[in-house]
Amino acid sequence: MSLTQDDLQQIKSIVENAVEPIYGKLEALEGDIKELYFMIADLQRSSITDKDFKKLTLEKKLLTLNAELLNAAKEAGITLPRP
Repeated sequence: MSLTQDDLQQIKSIVENAVEPIYGKLEALEGDIKELYFMIADLQRSSITDKDFKKLTLEKKLLTLNAELLNAAKEAGITLPRP
């Protein structure tokens, strides 16, 4: 039994309809993985996770945290309230 062109077209349509939702989910997962990767990379570059951070005085730690917070706010495009 050989398949006609119409049969092949119907099979192709069925396969495409079945794969399309999966493809969209794969794209979403790829985006999520990239976002997580960049978040982890940012954390690793952060001075807060620096091994020497624990050795700093409380004043230096607070100044470092403040600088990190201001940088994060700037990246997010928001202005932090100031007293």
